[in-house]
Amino acid sequence: MSALATIAVGALAQQAGVDVATIHSYERLGLIDKPRSAGRLRLYRTTDVARVTFIRRTQELGFSIEAIRELLGMTTKGRHTCGNVHDIAERHLLDIRRRLDDLTRLESMLAPLVAACPKAGSAAHCPIVNTLSHPGA
Repeated sequence: MSALATIAVGALAQQAGVDVATIHSYERLGLIDKPRSAGRLRLYRTTDVARVTFIRRTQELGFSIEAIRELLGMTTKGRHTCGNVHDIAERHLLDIRRRLDDLTRLESMLAPLVAACPKAGSAAHCPIVNTLSHPGA
């Protein structure tokens, strides 16, 4: 690590909006550099706050660890453009839209079954079970 300003793991976690275990997880995944040790104190670079925040926010948006790693690599190597980042984000957006379509289809199939269930009586005679038990239903 260079002579950049440093920060303790607890402060890093608090400023980035994660817990300490998340910081350690990001380390194990190779998303952030291992900290420098000063005795028993683990010291991270203050610039890691933005990096950890970026990782947290991309995870909240559902990006895979591989995509996050790819995006992080693009920000540290000068040969990538905003268009490269756009392509990854667009690919992820298309995947989200596909999943939404699938969920909408599943919802339209399951909602009538749930609505038809009287919630009383034997599970063996439940309209949900009966419908799901018959081929072609």
